Amino acid sequence: MRSLREKQNMMNNLTPVVKNLILLNILVFVACLIYGEDLTNLLAMHYPTNPEFKPWQLVTHMFTHGGIFHILFNMYALFSFGAILENERVLGSKRFAFLYLFSGFGAIAFHLAINAGMAYYYAGTIFFNNETVLPAHLSKSAVDSLSQIYYASLVGASGAIYGLLAAFGYLFPNAPLAFMFIPVPIKAKYMIPLVIIGFDIMFAQTGIGNIAHTAHIGGAIFGFLLVLFWNKTNKKTFY
Repeated sequence: MRSLREKQNMMNNLTPVVKNLILLNILVFVACLIYGEDLTNLLAMHYPTNPEFKPWQLVTHMFTHGGIFHILFNMYALFSFGAILENERVLGSKRFAFLYLFSGFGAIAFHLAINAGMAYYYAGTIFFNNETVLPAHLSKSAVDSLSQIYYASLVGASGAIYGLLAAFGYLFPNAPLAFMFIPVPIKAKYMIPLVIIGFDIMFAQTGIGNIAHTAHIGGAIFGFLLVLFWNKTNKKTFY
C-alpha cells in the first residue's frame, strides 16, 4: 500500500487542468451511474442523421465513459502523460487545455469523416437513415457496417488521450515507456506510433472489438500536428 506521503506527492503532481479534467470525468461518470443509460445516451455521440443526435454531444461524449475500466484506463493515461505536458516548461496550462480539446474534436471529426465516407460508398449518401433504400447488391457485411455506423454511439476521452500520447512522443521521443505485454521498456518514438497507434490501425481495418479505433487515430493525428505546428521554429525536443 502507498504511504500517506506518497499519496500526498501524487496529489501535488496533479497540474490544474489535469486535476479539473479528471474531476469532471468522474462527476459525469457518477451522474451516469445514478441516472442510468438515459443520461449516457443523451451525452454519447451519435451519427448526425440519427434522431438521438444532439449538438452538445460533440463535447459531452469526451467526458462520458462506458464502464469503470474505461474511465480508469483513460484517467490513468491523463494523469501519467498530462501532468508532464502541462508543466510550464513544456506546454503550460493554456496550451495543454487547447491540445486536449483540439485532439478530442479532431478525433470525432476524423471518426465521423471515415463513417461518412463508408456510408457514401455503400449507400450513395452520407445522409442515410433507417428508411434509406439500400442498393440491392450490398452484402450482409456492408449492411451490418451501415447499421453499426447509424445505431452505434461513441463515448470516452480516448481521442483526446491519444492526442496527448502523440504530443508526448514528439516532445519526449527517447523517454522509455512500458507496455502491458512487452517485457522491456521501449522509447516513446517507437512505442507510440508503432505499437499503440499501430494496433489501432490494424484493428480499425479488421473491425475487431467494440472500440472506435478511428477516433483514436484521429486524436493522435490532430495532437501530433498541433505540437508540430507549435514547435515548427524550434525543432529541439525536451528529452
